[in-house]
Amino acid sequence: MANRFTTFLLLFLVSTAAFAQSIPQQVIDKAATLIPNTLPDSVEATPVSGLYQVSFGMQVVYLFEDGKHLLSGDLINLEAGANLTEDARKSGRKSVIDSLDEEGMVVFTPSETQSTITVFTDTECGYCVRLHQELQQVLAGGVRVRYLGYPRAGLGSDSHKTLVSVWCAEDSQDAMNDAKSGQRVEPVVCETPIEQHMQAAEAVGVRGTPTIVLQDGKLIPGYVPAGELIPMANAAALN
Repeated sequence: MANRFTTFLLLFLVSTAAFAQSIPQQVIDKAATLIPNTLPDSVEATPVSGLYQVSFGMQVVYLFEDGKHLLSGDLINLEAGANLTEDARKSGRKSVIDSLDEEGMVVFTPSETQSTITVFTDTECGYCVRLHQELQQVLAGGVRVRYLGYPRAGLGSDSHKTLVSVWCAEDSQDAMNDAKSGQRVEPVVCETPIEQHMQAAEAVGVRGTPTIVLQDGKLIPGYVPAGELIPMANAAALN
């Protein structure tokens, strides 16, 4: 009974939001059935007449006003040079990252913060090490760095055990520095949010490490030199 009530409530909220934007009922009805047992996060009008954006997290599709035709692909504003679909994906990624508890991250904070990046990292990743070697430069640029654990070899692997030891260390920052410099980290076991971090990684589309998520939800797959990363991160914080 509770599940039926929850479903009804969600449908009501989606329909109410859509009504406020004058979205045809047939679009609302079809959007609610696109993925079985899953309601869209949002249904919104686009700048294109008769075309409506339906978002399921980072998955974005478009329905025509007849509710019978669906378009899958990126919607580009040629005049502005803007990818409207990627903007929707960024919003979805930001929601996933914002849902994570910062107390469960290993955070390095500059004296004056201009922006924040969230990095899915592994201790046995050459480019993760390279990025960490430039940490002081990144911090000097006003960028706050928040690490999430993402053992590429999976849960139970040696890299996962090392990440657990980093998270469980008395000083996780020092332990992260040691791990990234190739030094032995004292084995420690405790409850960590690393499994939750991996679930978040899957949700935002992480395929490897490092993966950097900027403050506005933009995803950068791979290493970026500090000199390029700092202005990108600070610009994203202004959006």
